[in-house]
Amino acid sequence: MTSGAPNTTGAPICPDDVPLSEVYFAGISTGELAAIAVCAVIAVTNVIMYLESTWYIIRHFLVRKTKVLSIWMIGLQPVFAMTALIAVCIPRSSLLSDLVAAVYLSICMRIFLMLMIHYHGGEEGLINHMSGETINLRSPPVACCCCCCPKIVVNKKNLFRIKMCVLQFALLRPILVLLSAVLWTDNKYVKGKMAPNQAALYLNVFNAVSTLTAMYGLILIFRASRKHLKELFIGPKFICMQLVLVFTNLQSFVFSTLANNNLPSCTQLLSSAARGDVWNHLIVIVEMFLLALLARRFYRRTEGLQVITDVQLTSSEDPDKVQKTESSSLYNGANELKYSISEKEREPKINYM
Repeated sequence: MTSGAPNTTGAPICPDDVPLSEVYFAGISTGELAAIAVCAVIAVTNVIMYLESTWYIIRHFLVRKTKVLSIWMIGLQPVFAMTALIAVCIPRSSLLSDLVAAVYLSICMRIFLMLMIHYHGGEEGLINHMSGETINLRSPPVACCCCCCPKIVVNKKNLFRIKMCVLQFALLRPILVLLSAVLWTDNKYVKGKMAPNQAALYLNVFNAVSTLTAMYGLILIFRASRKHLKELFIGPKFICMQLVLVFTNLQSFVFSTLANNNLPSCTQLLSSAARGDVWNHLIVIVEMFLLALLARRFYRRTEGLQVITDVQLTSSEDPDKVQKTESSSLYNGANELKYSISEKEREPKINYM
């Protein structure tokens, strides 16, 4: 009896509040401190890689809009890495750090849509390149199981609707972030709490619906244009952004679920949810570094002017037709040059002497 009592009384009492950074670093073990130091080096390396890639894009890319959109996109992984590092070093800032990263992700989803349209040479170019083609509305993550979904033609009206699917996320996500921050200051929003009397449940539902709708719009355009933009590596670029969305959202949900079952176990410094949040952000830093390496490889390509008009679409066109088109263009160019020379010869020569 006496031996069992100390085990129960000696068990760590799970704190309700997250400690300050000074108290947190004073109470963690040497192994945890070493893990934080290693992840800090990885996050800083990620930022250095971003700065180097930005300098490379500015120097070697020819089109200004391609430079701006590409720099925004390669900044996705460093932003998530740095916000995760801040959340690890200052556990109380976890919610605000995640909200900042989520806002940047919503902006990047909109920018990636603009990038795909820009690769086609603009909206008119996208419609011209896809003239006669259709987009299958039976696509993930919303309508992959809906057999009744029709196919739509590519025109301005349908393109506008797809753009609105993505734009709503870029507008709605910052509003949800602001509302979450306001409710958090009044203790009405607790991260991971999904009870009916908690605002987190309803905000997360709105966020999930908005995110799925935006991803649906992006996937529709991506599936329709990936064969045209194959030479511009649109597939790996889309995967880089999609994996950021999957890792951050799914991983956070997993750790929140484990925290409800007291996994990992709480300590005298951190509760189970707070410890799981720290582990989650440590893993995110490593994941973002690997995704940054992948994004760096494909966003640094400098073929042509980085628009579809400079890419030979031999996969979708008949090679004989392409050869005839090139021959006819050369023939017409020669005739125009010959005509211009003959016109100059016909001009009267005036002797001013």
